[in-house]
Amino acid sequence: MLIMLFIVVSAFCTVRFVVVPQREMAENNRMVREQLESSRYANLSIANMQTIADHEAAVLGQLSNEWSRIAERLSAFPNQTVLRNTAVNRIDYKVELYEIRQRLQEKSDELKIQLLPVELGLDETVTSGEAVRTRMLQLKAVEKLADLALDRQIQRLVEIYPLSPVEHTDKNGNRIFEEFPVRMECDVDFEHLYTFFQSVFEENQVFTFRNVRIESGPTFDSKLRVKAILSALLFE
Repeated sequence: MLIMLFIVVSAFCTVRFVVVPQREMAENNRMVREQLESSRYANLSIANMQTIADHEAAVLGQLSNEWSRIAERLSAFPNQTVLRNTAVNRIDYKVELYEIRQRLQEKSDELKIQLLPVELGLDETVTSGEAVRTRMLQLKAVEKLADLALDRQIQRLVEIYPLSPVEHTDKNGNRIFEEFPVRMECDVDFEHLYTFFQSVFEENQVFTFRNVRIESGPTFDSKLRVKAILSALLFE
């Protein structure tokens, strides 16, 4: 009786722990084989596989180079790599803010163009390291746009200040570029408005328009009042 029971138990264990797993493995192997046979790479040699891999790597390299060219072309700053990677502290920011305010004021006086927002919409007070970095980049965007406006002989810079930056990411959450919007209001005539709009599309000083509104100026001499939000882009 014990022998019969032992034989039955042995048979069960053999089926449960040997035969069934073997059948499952065989089924898995069959499915993998069918998938490989239906794959477009199934009948390719190792050499052909390497050729395909080399081609795809070359295409990826071309796309990467093209993206680098686009990023360079659309950046507002010629030194964006330096701006992106340079560490900034509170003292650096405060000194830079003071010097830029002074320089723009002197420039507007020389050009006889009223620069009403002498503070540039930026506060000297900052609280953290990341806030200092953001504030410095906002300052650079404001400085660039103010310089463009003064160089194109606007009549009066009524208002200019930065808005909150916008971070653009890919589907994996990796940052692609940062956008630093600046709100500007100025008085200008038709001719110099045209040259100003041209200037924001020139290399190393590109600004993208978020919105723009043009209306009659407040006085006869001020032909147009322009209210616009333009963004400087900083690429990774």
